[in-house]
Amino acid sequence: MPNLRCERFGPFDVEELKEELENLEFEYMMDLAPSRPPTVVRLCECKDEDYEGYHIRLFVGDYEYCVEEGNDAEDVKAMLEDALNYETYAEQDLEGVPRFHNWYMALPGKSPYDKTYIEECRRRADAFFKEKEDRKQKEEAAAAKKATDAASAAKPWTDTPEAERDVAILFPGQGTQKVGMATKLLEDKGVAGLFDLASKVMGYDLVGLCAQGPQEKLDSTLYSQPAIYVCSLAAMEKAKKDAPEMLKKVKVAAGFSLGEYTALVFAGALSFEAGLKLVKARAEAMDAAAKADSGAMASVSGCSDTILQQALDKAGEAVGGGKKAYIANYMFPEGRTCSGDKAVLEKLCEIVVKMGAKQAKMLAVSGAFHTPYMAKASEGLAKALAEADVQMPSIKVYSNVTGKPYSSVEEIKELLKRQMLEPVKWEQGTLDLITLGCSQYVEPGPGKQLKAMMRRIDQDAWGKTITLES
Repeated sequence: MPNLRCERFGPFDVEELKEELENLEFEYMMDLAPSRPPTVVRLCECKDEDYEGYHIRLFVGDYEYCVEEGNDAEDVKAMLEDALNYETYAEQDLEGVPRFHNWYMALPGKSPYDKTYIEECRRRADAFFKEKEDRKQKEEAAAAKKATDAASAAKPWTDTPEAERDVAILFPGQGTQKVGMATKLLEDKGVAGLFDLASKVMGYDLVGLCAQGPQEKLDSTLYSQPAIYVCSLAAMEKAKKDAPEMLKKVKVAAGFSLGEYTALVFAGALSFEAGLKLVKARAEAMDAAAKADSGAMASVSGCSDTILQQALDKAGEAVGGGKKAYIANYMFPEGRTCSGDKAVLEKLCEIVVKMGAKQAKMLAVSGAFHTPYMAKASEGLAKALAEADVQMPSIKVYSNVTGKPYSSVEEIKELLKRQMLEPVKWEQGTLDLITLGCSQYVEPGPGKQLKAMMRRIDQDAWGKTITLES
């Protein structure tokens, strides 16, 4: 029969205990404090330089005792019966198999090698770990709800008359992602809650992806769209502390492609979680459509839309087979991206320069986004949109399809479907937005994509544009 030694009895200095515990490396244990009163007895495995093995840890209120080999077992048992409620659990190893260490795991009159008792301990262990996991899930759900509630709470501009509001928020689209984004944002606990909720919805560690990449994975449509969406909204969440006066004066929001979803969530048309689910569905649909049709994109600058369209038509005729390419993004004056069949776009780059364009080049994008080639993706998104709880936003939000603010919930759902098939009218929408007379334009999220475009669209507005780095 092994002897047990009680290492510590009675009250002691808490700081001394903390120092002692810091010298131990805990591989796994039930808890460092009781999950429920009264005091319980826990078994754990721990290591330090002098010892490797299993300990019983006893918790009496705020006091801890460590029991190892040494004292007479009967003395320790009497101490436990006199002072504590004696409660033991079978411990599981990493494969989930209960372990039994020494005789004290057995209840009086029972052997740890008895099959019936082993099953009893297994059930007790399973129940304990299930309770612990359920508790963890409830805590995570509560934290996620708190983060969502904070993001969906009454908007900062609610109490400011519209006539006194003059700030526009411009949300970026895909292409601004970079490894290391969100590092500073995550120092804010409220922002961290958004990322925790997003990781739960997406089913992977979004924080790890943003912080460590790899860049190749982050560049994928599947991952870049949710990452930019969360980073952009996180930047605005942080602005509640850093720039509350600016938020009180928000009048309008817009977003480039993916950013349109971010703008709608920011303006209260969708909850954070509902918006993220739509972005997830959109990214998955676009990725699948891109793989099904080997599309591509090209950028063209320095020519009119009339000449560009003529060049697109000639390129399509030269390639033949009914293959086409389209203007996909109206970014700034004489700055466009085109999407469609790869061969047609390669031919376009040859033809359009001869017709007077300053520059034309293929982009490292494998997808004919914002064209009829995305028809299957639009159908997939339509199902998610039909189930989404969309409200009218509390401020003006611009549509990429029309270049004008939304006027109804029905229009929001319809135009979001069309957005995948039609060009992004960013230049047109920005010019219309500028007529609202805003004194400041704010671009949250990674990169400075939209500020660079603003410089080409309107010099005065560009001078009033700031970025909130993530």
